[in-house]
Amino acid sequence: AVERATALGASVLHVQVSADSPAGRHLLESAGFRVVRTYYGMRWEGEEVPDAEPPTGFGVRSFVVGQDEEALTNLQNAVFGDSWGFCPNTVEEIEARLNFKTCDPEGMILVTDGERPAGYNWTFRAEGPSGSTGWIAMTGVHPDYRRQGIGRTALMAGMRYLRKVGVRTIDLEVDSQNSAAMELYSLTGFRRVRQTVWYERALGS
Repeated sequence: AVERATALGASVLHVQVSADSPAGRHLLESAGFRVVRTYYGMRWEGEEVPDAEPPTGFGVRSFVVGQDEEALTNLQNAVFGDSWGFCPNTVEEIEARLNFKTCDPEGMILVTDGERPAGYNWTFRAEGPSGSTGWIAMTGVHPDYRRQGIGRTALMAGMRYLRKVGVRTIDLEVDSQNSAAMELYSLTGFRRVRQTVWYERALGS
């Protein structure tokens, strides 16, 4: 992996490992990686999702295939542009992810200001031996619209979609340094169930 990343011209390589994996952590540290971030895995289990009406003047709708790809790409890049480890997405990358079998465009929720997307919640779902499990892959609010309750509106709408399709367990990951997201998820009823560690190694000269 180090050789391949170097050949591709990457400047750094990131690897995620469970905080409870001493063998994995020892392997990475012995290969010159250092800890740069801690993420928490959080879980919600329940029957009822609290209502969260959008702020006055905003609407809530699902993603429209063939219409919203560029807008979603621009929104995601604006939301996470300053976040650790994020690389700007292309429209083609967004289209590919929307085609995952675990992704339903109806479960990609947009909170809009007129025609402009202001925030979103991207859900995934998979069937397993014990039933359906849902994931909140992304929750984000455009910098122009933060601190207006849009994040909570988007999150609740995504959770309501997952409950509608039979999901009773919803998982997500959050950067431990993202205090605003941690507070939102905790207040919504998510609890910490695991912890992972991100390692980084500089590549090249």
